[in-house]
Amino acid sequence: MELRASDGRVIAVEVVGDHDARPVLLCHGLADSRLAARWLEQAARELGLCVIAPDRPGTGGTDRRWLGQLADWADDAAAVLDALRVDSAPLLGVSGGGPFAAACAARIPARVHSLMLVCPLGLPEWPTDGMARGERLSLTLATRAPAFGGWSLSRLAALARRSPEIFLWLAATNQPDVDIRALRQPEMRESFLTCYLEAFRRGSWGVAQDLRLLTRPWGFDLRSIAAPTSIHHGDADTTVPVQHARLYAEAIPGAQLQIYPGEGHFSILSHPHGILAALAA
Repeated sequence: MELRASDGRVIAVEVVGDHDARPVLLCHGLADSRLAARWLEQAARELGLCVIAPDRPGTGGTDRRWLGQLADWADDAAAVLDALRVDSAPLLGVSGGGPFAAACAARIPARVHSLMLVCPLGLPEWPTDGMARGERLSLTLATRAPAFGGWSLSRLAALARRSPEIFLWLAATNQPDVDIRALRQPEMRESFLTCYLEAFRRGSWGVAQDLRLLTRPWGFDLRSIAAPTSIHHGDADTTVPVQHARLYAEAIPGAQLQIYPGEGHFSILSHPHGILAALAA
């Protein structure tokens, strides 16, 4: 669906699951889109959840909006909740969407029932030991030239349209075996391709902005988060190192950390029912 913000901008939102059930706001990853919610649809229906996933500014179907810092996106999250008449909801932040979910918990705490972070990318000053070379290079490039970083990722989207097999081969480079196997599964492969292509439907501006926001001061303090928080991470993840999960758990008061032995960045999402079950409790 398309919602209208108070300034007239369109915010594209995917809504899946049981529309009359408990709402969960999903913050999609970097170079990802609202269509990631479709991966969770069956589990959401079985668990009695309604997953609401907005595209961030300039990504997918959402109009551009310049954000000075990452925390400013909380205004868009509040606008989506307002439009859908949701007072508060659990927030689920995945990968590069983790910081955006955390920002909402810090900036609009009354609207955040709880916070779940799955393989969340951490603060720009956190160590990148264990991160694959390509991911590390993208973040380093973004600190100097986020627009070029967004453009370079958009070239991969162009490749994905022409030669999806070559794109997937490149995406799997330096990934652990468990993630390579996960990306070879037809359903996950199709979801990954669809979400990546949708991220660049309007060009690279939105992804470039996300890169800029993620690699600069975020505009909020993780220690200010009061919502019940759980953090889930695989110890074989080479896209976001597991050390980031541990640092989140140290920074957010009372956060519960669960490390999944042998799981990677993609394989951890192979069983969405297990991830969402805690949000339905």
